[in-house]
Amino acid sequence: MYNAMKVMGSSLLSLEAIVIGLAMPIAIVVNDEPKSGVMLAGFSLMSLCILAVGGVRRDRKTAIRTCALVQLIIIAVGLKYTAFLFPGIIFLLVLALAIKLSARVDAAKALN
Repeated sequence: MYNAMKVMGSSLLSLEAIVIGLAMPIAIVVNDEPKSGVMLAGFSLMSLCILAVGGVRRDRKTAIRTCALVQLIIIAVGLKYTAFLFPGIIFLLVLALAIKLSARVDAAKALN
């Protein structure tokens, strides 16, 4: 059966990994954060996003939990390195929209 949350969740996490990679130079250059800490946190978060795509592939409930957990971890790291906070909050809002819209898509697919 088609599950829109699988597609939206995996796309969201893949795009977020790219955005986190682009936020690392901002944290280093603009915010004067230590390079080693930012690189470690950034690559760890990017790896977490890519690995979480596998957890999104199961069912709707697992996809929502996995995405929400990753977003909360990114926001928590963003409290230490502020360059990661804005993308974490934006992607949390996009996740909420994806949850709402995926339910509508699944309901529309069920009617066909």
